[in-house]
Parts: sequence; structure tokens; C-alpha cells
Amino acid sequence: MLRSSARGFTAMELLAVVGIIGVLALIAIPRVGDALITARLQSTVRRLASDAHHVRQLAIMRGATTRMDFLRLSGHPHQVRVYNEAQEMLEYRRTMPAGITFVESGKNFAFNYLGEPVAFGNPTPNSTVIIQASNGMRMFLILSLSGRIRISTTPP
Repeated sequence: MLRSSARGFTAMELLAVVGIIGVLALIAIPRVGDALITARLQSTVRRLASDAHHVRQLAIMRGATTRMDFLRLSGHPHQVRVYNEAQEMLEYRRTMPAGITFVESGKNFAFNYLGEPVAFGNPTPNSTVIIQASNGMRMFLILSLSGRIRISTTPP
């Protein structure tokens, strides 16, 4: 009487399990990468909104026009620079993370000594900076006429 005492899995069973895990990984990896890019975009926009609030407070505190420029420099990462009157405040310079860009160049948020948004000394209409991730997702940093700074995922 022969009795088989073999235990374990056959090679075919192991190959099937490895194949299933491989297919699941191929489906999940792009989604994880996209989620990381989206998280980087959200984090960057939140930081820019916080910086814009700070720039507004600087204008009030210093009693002078302060502005935040959103720059697309050719050959360089996109940057944010802050100026008090005409003097750049280097401690507030920001470089955008890889894969995060401004859609338009030359936008700025400027505030007078009362913290009101201004453009060339006059009240400014709503201003929007569009920030885009390498996956195509866009977020909007919006400065309203009242001085409110907000973040949106839909265009104003």
C-alpha cells in the first residue's frame, strides 16, 4: 500500500498566485503614483495659500505694498518671489517641487498697507493663479477683491 505524504503547493499553483499578484500590482502602481502627485499638488497649493496670507500680513505690519510673484522662468523651476516695495525678500522665495508648474506666468498677488489687494495702486479684480501637476490635475489659488485667499479645484 502506497501512501503519499507530500505536502505543499505544486509549481502550477505557485505560478498562478504569482501571476495574480503581478496583475494586481500592475493595476495598483499607476494609481499610487497618481495619488502621490495629487498629494504633492495639494500640499504645494496649501503652502502657497499660507504664504499669501503671510504676505498680506507683512503688508499691514510694514505699512507698505507687498507682492507675491508667481514666475515661470525658462530653464529653471517655477518660483514664487515676495517683494516689499521694490526689495525682494529672499527668505520668502519658494521653488516649486518637481512636476508642479504655473500655467500662466507673471501673475501676482499684491497688497497695500491696509491688506487690500491692489494692482498698480488701484483695487484689483479677482486674481487667479492656476497650478498644475504633471498628471494634468489643476488647482486654483484665488484672491478675491475683498482680500480673501482661497483654494479651489474648479475654475472660478
